[in-house]
Amino acid sequence: MNRRIFFFIPIVILLSGFLIKTDKGNQRAFYECTDPLSIDTTLFSIRQGQTYFYFDQNSKPKKLKSNGFVWLNDNPKDYFMAYLINTSDSIFNAERQDGSLIMIQEAINEKDEWKPIEYWVYSGCGNSYFDPLKLDSGKYVMIPIKQYHGSFKTKFRLKMKKDKTLFYSETFEGSIEKSQFQKQTDNVNGILYHGPANYLDEN
Repeated sequence: MNRRIFFFIPIVILLSGFLIKTDKGNQRAFYECTDPLSIDTTLFSIRQGQTYFYFDQNSKPKKLKSNGFVWLNDNPKDYFMAYLINTSDSIFNAERQDGSLIMIQEAINEKDEWKPIEYWVYSGCGNSYFDPLKLDSGKYVMIPIKQYHGSFKTKFRLKMKKDKTLFYSETFEGSIEKSQFQKQTDNVNGILYHGPANYLDEN
């Protein structure tokens, strides 16, 4: 079977549950990225010898489909563009699940604590993990980031699973409703999965 067709089937199954969500409580995360591209210095500032995120909150991903994003809706104003950039001398490897980096957003609450505002749902299908991200030195990927809005101004960061460790982004500013700090306590459904939501904790 064609690899792209084979890959598209679990995506459709995933999105049948992913796109149905409420405005309260943690939201379900999904962060598809492009294939690696050669670094373009006109898009972001360069920091040598690092792997890092660069956030451009003024850049709306207007041409989502032409960049290879198959899952986003046709309303890109709900997203802004992030770039994961590798200028180090080593390869940055990260697992992907059905085309998405395994990643959630966290935000600082009113007690100055980092708390998740999104949750992850793992797949029970081994085919969901056949396409990890391999980001060579001098390469970057584009990632549309869901932009939330609310009455509570705070700082955000990305928490991503990298190999057996966690990789955190720099912070960016925004706003949210405090109700989104409420954790998902009901069981969630994924591909061959029914159980608790995951917050990418190290343990």
